[in-house]
Amino acid sequence: MGSNCATTASRIVLKYYGYDFSEDMVFGLGAGLGFIYQYYADTEEYFLSGKNESMELNLAHALGGTLLTGSFDDGERAWQCVKELIDDDVPVILDLSILHLPYFRPYAGEIANIGFGLHNAVLIGYDDAKREVLLLDHRWSEPQVVSYEDLGKARNRGEGNVSARNAYKAYALCSPAAQIHPDLFFALRLTINRMKHPFAYKMGLAGIKTFHSEIKLLFEKGLYAQKREEILAYSYLMEKLGTGGGNFRRMYGRFLKEVAGRIRMPELESAAGIYVRLAKRWKELSVTLGRMPDQPQLLTAFDALMSEIETDEAEGIESLERVVEKG
Repeated sequence: MGSNCATTASRIVLKYYGYDFSEDMVFGLGAGLGFIYQYYADTEEYFLSGKNESMELNLAHALGGTLLTGSFDDGERAWQCVKELIDDDVPVILDLSILHLPYFRPYAGEIANIGFGLHNAVLIGYDDAKREVLLLDHRWSEPQVVSYEDLGKARNRGEGNVSARNAYKAYALCSPAAQIHPDLFFALRLTINRMKHPFAYKMGLAGIKTFHSEIKLLFEKGLYAQKREEILAYSYLMEKLGTGGGNFRRMYGRFLKEVAGRIRMPELESAAGIYVRLAKRWKELSVTLGRMPDQPQLLTAFDALMSEIETDEAEGIESLERVVEKG
């Protein structure tokens, strides 16, 4: 079990290959820190994440390996591909829509308008006779049994903008390295670059500022009633679903503390403190945002919190830059 589906899935698979990393180390070495949000008007779906989309690829590269990936329009071809990997004793990380996983159905009413087909679980086995598979998922301590039919729906391309698209990931790795020190600076430089120079305007440090201004505008223009679902969805994604800024800032702070203890670099301890503080700020923001549709006067508190977050996020990246410059 773990705090996030993607980082837990990678931790489980890496341990299978001999890398006994914490979930926080997986996230940090994979340069997973990020920010992205989106509203899809055509499907009325919402998406927000405090992680970037290339953590697994970054992690494989940092460990001297590679990442096998694929996605398919043809569901049967997609199934045969991952089935062959399982036959070769290769655990596979699947992209899945949580709305079609039976063990997630008790939560479906709360997340129906969230565009989230990028949930991750580890496929560890299948049974053709029973037409069932076994999945390891981060919120459950035991493998989850899922029918072929439900798995097909959860993996299907679907109509949404954030669709699973029958995608999978599998690691191809070398033997575990004796130390992580050389990989650390690669991960730090990549984190800095992704936050400062994202490839889309609703990502990274600039994306945080845009999110702040867009939500603020809804209240200043009196549009918050019409956009109630959008505001509540972002609040839910920030904390309850565990994809938002707070959870990942918490993990990144723990990663920096763990590394600082290993290589005796006190500058990392200082940077870790910034991300621990940011985790609390993002959690406060989630609660505030969830109340705002009914209490629009909380706009002042939201504005102040977002300003603090913007300042601290920039300070966090600046602190990492100082560490990298020192070497």
